[in-house]
Formats: sequence, structure tokens, C-alpha cells
Amino acid sequence: MRYRRLVAVAGALALGLTACGGGASPSQRAAQQDKQKQKESPAAPKGAGFQVVEDANAKGPAKDLAGARKGGTVTILTAAAPETFDPTRSYYIDTGSVLRLTARTLTALELRPDGKYYLVPDLATDLGEHNADYTRWTFHLKDGLKYEDGSPVTAQDLAYSVKRSFATEELPGGPTYQQSYFLDGTTYKGPFKSKAKGGGPDYAGVETPDDKTVVMKMAKPFPDLPYYTTFPVFTPIPQAKDTKDAYGNHPLATGPYKFSSYQKGKRLVLVKNDQWDPKTDPERHQYADSYDFKYSQNPIKLQEQLIADNGPDQTAITYDGVDSSLLPKIQGKEPEKRMMTGDGTCTDFIYLDTRRIPLEVRRALITAWPFDSLHKAGGDNPFTYSPATTILPRVTPGFVKYDLFGNGGKGDGNPAKARQMLEKAGKLGFDVVWAYSNDNDISAQVSAVRAQKLKAAGFRTTAIPMPRDQVRAEFENPKSKINIRPLGWCLDWPSGTTVFPAIFDGRLIALNPNSAPNKSFLDAKDVNAEIDRISALPVKEQAAEWPKLDKMMMQKYAPVIPVDYGKTNFLFGSKLGGVVLDPFSGGPDFTKLFVKQ
Repeated sequence: MRYRRLVAVAGALALGLTACGGGASPSQRAAQQDKQKQKESPAAPKGAGFQVVEDANAKGPAKDLAGARKGGTVTILTAAAPETFDPTRSYYIDTGSVLRLTARTLTALELRPDGKYYLVPDLATDLGEHNADYTRWTFHLKDGLKYEDGSPVTAQDLAYSVKRSFATEELPGGPTYQQSYFLDGTTYKGPFKSKAKGGGPDYAGVETPDDKTVVMKMAKPFPDLPYYTTFPVFTPIPQAKDTKDAYGNHPLATGPYKFSSYQKGKRLVLVKNDQWDPKTDPERHQYADSYDFKYSQNPIKLQEQLIADNGPDQTAITYDGVDSSLLPKIQGKEPEKRMMTGDGTCTDFIYLDTRRIPLEVRRALITAWPFDSLHKAGGDNPFTYSPATTILPRVTPGFVKYDLFGNGGKGDGNPAKARQMLEKAGKLGFDVVWAYSNDNDISAQVSAVRAQKLKAAGFRTTAIPMPRDQVRAEFENPKSKINIRPLGWCLDWPSGTTVFPAIFDGRLIALNPNSAPNKSFLDAKDVNAEIDRISALPVKEQAAEWPKLDKMMMQKYAPVIPVDYGKTNFLFGSKLGGVVLDPFSGGPDFTKLFVKQ
């Protein structure tokens, strides 16, 4: 996804798993990886960073794809279970990818066949106008924009969505850049609170001189704003039609598709939006008649269905990574032609709650962490991850690799050394607490292995079972009893600016008492100061500075256990066309799919 962040690569982490990987031997993995290079999506970026082109003159309609046809239903099978489709709260890659079909934004980030990302105008006429120091931005809306009910999109609706994004108490879990960068972002509390409590309809950070113009004012320079406006946060929402908590059940569509039916954690059906005008949209298509998202599927069964490629599964696809146990049915056989893999935008972590886990215990956990056993228990494979030792994803511009703990992000830990570290700190038997999905066999299996391995290293463990559609909410809850969170973080756009300010700025904790984006709850003055210093640098100069902060944080505070750099890997049916691996979408770009004849 581009959109974010607290992500589950292939949906696994959101189910309480640690990520990806396999039980193959090193030689087998090397052979598999060499062979797979020829099968990777040609559009998947490689090397030390994505390339982005700003195309302010992009116009609709989007160029038709070769062989595309209209009609049919695209089915998406996944073990994941999104909590909400509220655009304000959308900060998981999978929900953001779905909302690209229904929710247009001021700007959009599109992967084109040349392998580069293009920042293009979406609802806006261009990429925004700014003053000299990037503290004032003006966007003009295109003509002819409508919601699914035929009513016009207005600048006031966009301004309301900006105000709504500050309601982090009522609508938790969304991105928080606006709190750091927008004028009065640390004090304004959104439209649902009274003026006396810091909220209300009046907010100085956004103005609408007329129905087609939106002006956004910053508290400090924010040259990256046109990238941030690709997020669902910047899809318009009419205030009169805001149902608050229920809005995520049927957000009003501006894109080529709209919600037809939705059962939380089970199924979402999208149908064509006849009010969408392709002439105004430079990146989306409307080929399929409908999209049928089936959630909470059995993770092995859904992959086996796609391998078999029978009946309706021929027009199905998943964004879940392939389980390693199924590779013998794929490699060297026909299904391998329908498996796509490439670089992802994420690093998967175990967030360590620094409020509750002392530094010496955090270091012992990193020393004890059984990477290989957990990957094997999770059914992971070499096509979905590479071992990680840093916070920044390896595709970040300016990426620098280091390995402070000397484990290379692999192996099965050093339980004897970890036990000695706990004994020396007087913390033997320290209780490590996590949540897992008790309605998912793989999640339960990973939890059991984690408990076994950590107990052998001198820890006590407490695993809290719950349905998978509640796990994400538990991860978001700062008052939860859990003290480790197996999640990850992905680039919001190609820059370290989307990592450290978003998840390690300790000042955001107080601003988001119900859902701090900082899942390690680290609040260190020197880290906060470095975030401010680097963020204020010109974009090109930032790239060399973020890796330095990365290393300093791990050395001094150890707030996370880097687990892996995620790859994107998925299977699809033989009668689907337009299949493109889009790392920022966490899998396929749904807007390009079509059903073949």
C-alpha cells in the first residue's frame, strides 16, 4: 500500500503471526530464490529505493490495458479480517488498497509499466500550489466530481474530512501526520468535540474560499504534503452524511465502485458506481462488474483453491503470501505461472512496549528471539521475506544495512545467553504477553511455538486468545495487557520521513490516548529532536540522515525486534487479467484487474 503501516504482510501479522519465511534449508532457499528471480513482477522496484515521478499534467481517462474487457466478478480470498473501511481510520495496507476502488483522493500514486511510481492529480486539478516555505498549500477540485448518490463533491466536504482526521479519540487508528505538521495540529481535537474541549466546526488549518478550492496551512514546512494527500484521509466526506462509527460500513463512493453489501470480518461486495466519470480519473479503471472480497478464509484452503484453479477460483486472487508447505504443488508446475513476487515496502517488527518492558529485558528478548522456528510455524517461505536487522525497509532511498545484535535476523536465538541476561538484571521469569487469533490454526500454532521458545530462554509467557477480527483492535489499544505486538511498518511514500515521525515520535502518544501510532510507546527527547531536525531538511538531504537515527535508536533503546523485510507474494486465477504487483498496494493493484473471456 502505499497506505501504511501497521500492516500484515499477506495478512499474517494481523492474525497474530510474526510474518513470513520458510522451513527450507539455506541451500534450498538460495536455489528457490535464484529460480524465482525470473518469475518476479517486472514492475517491482529493486535496489536502494523507489523512483517517483511527479506528473502534474496527468489527465483522465486512464489508458486502457492490453486485452482488457468489461464484465464478470473478481473474487478476493484472504485470511485477513479488516476492522473498518472508514477512510479516516484506514491505515492498513489492505483496507487502503480496497478503498482505491471506491474513494478518490486529492492526489494518487500510480505504478506504471516502466516500474516507476507517478504522483498524479486525482480529485485535484494539479499537485497543489505552495508558498515559499511549504507552509501553505492550495488545491483546486476538478469539475464534474460526484458521489455515488449523484450529489456534487465540494471543497467543504474535503475540508470536513481533514477536520475529521483530528478526531483520533472517536476515530482511532488512522494516520497522524496532520497532528505533527498542520496548523494547531497538536491542539485541535476534531469536529465531534465542543469548542471548549478543543474541537468544533472551526479549524484554522483548512479554509475553503469557494466550492472548488481548499487551502491547508501548516505549522512547519511540509513539502511532502502532495504525497500525504494520496491517503483515504483526503477523500471527501459530506458532513450531513457522516454516520461516525458506522461510516466505515458504507463510505460514500467517489471512485469507480461502491459498497453493495458488507459483513464485518466476512465479506464485502463492491459494484459499479455509475456516477464515476472516467474522464476525470487518470489512474483507475472500471472493467469488472463487481468485486467480491471474502475475509477470514482458511489460509491453507484458499491457497489450495487458487492452485487448483477450478470454476470461480479461475477469476479469484489473494494478497496473502503462499504457505511454504504448498510450494511443492507450485514450483516447476503450472501454478508457478500464476504466482507473483517482488519487493515490498515494509519491515515487520515485534514492537516492545517500552513502558512495561525494561531495556535490559528488551535486549534479552532480541537475543532470544527464535526467528526460524516462528517463520516455519507460520508456514512462511523465501518468496515472502528476507531477514531484517534494521527499522527502515531496504527499499527506502538512502538505506544503510547494519546488524547490531549479530543475528542477521535469522537463526533460533540464543536462549542460554538471554537467560543469563535476565538473571543479571534480576528479571528471570519476566512475563511476555501477546494476543493471537484463536479462530486461525496457523496463528495458534505460531503462538504456541513462541511460548515454548521464550520459556526456554527464562521468560514467562501469557498468550491471550481472541477472534481474528478483534486482534487488530487489541493491537491499537494502548491500555491492553499485551506488551509485545507482532506488527510491521511500511513506507507511506518513498522516504524515511514516513517511518520515524509516524511511529517513534513520542509526542504523538499524548495526542492519541486511545490509539497511539507509536506501538513501542518510546518517548525519548533525543529521538524526538532528531526527528524534528531531519524532517526540516530538504528531501534529498533527509535520505542520508534517517539511517543514522535508525541505528542510534536500536543501539540505545531497542524499541522493536526487526523480523523481516517483507516481500509481496500472491497467487491468482488463470482467467484474471491486469494482474500487477504493486508494492504500495501490498499485492495486486485492484483497479487494473479484469476478467478474461
